[in-house]
Amino acid sequence: MERKYPTKMFWFFVLTNFMFHFFYLSVPGIILCIVGIWVKSCLWIGLAVLGLDVILSIVDQLRIRKVAVAHSDNQEFNELMDTFCSSGGFEAFGKILDEKIKSSPTIESQEEEI
Repeated sequence: MERKYPTKMFWFFVLTNFMFHFFYLSVPGIILCIVGIWVKSCLWIGLAVLGLDVILSIVDQLRIRKVAVAHSDNQEFNELMDTFCSSGGFEAFGKILDEKIKSSPTIESQEEEI
């Protein structure tokens, strides 16, 4: 089965990468653009920094997308990615993760065995 990465999630994650992952690029870029209202060179530098931030965010998300749609030798990973890339998306993915968490042994039970 060919996986299709959800488009809305792709752009949502690009936006979160833009704002939070590359925080040290977005904040100075925004500040320079605000200062650029009065000083044109700051505007151009700020726009260049924000452009670099957008490019890095898209490249980073493309790498994540490539890993998500590729098939792995790990069956659990394949099951999770098939669920994530299906029409259910986050909700179905969350349900699968909840089931896996509930079925995994707790630390207390592992300590009792020792």
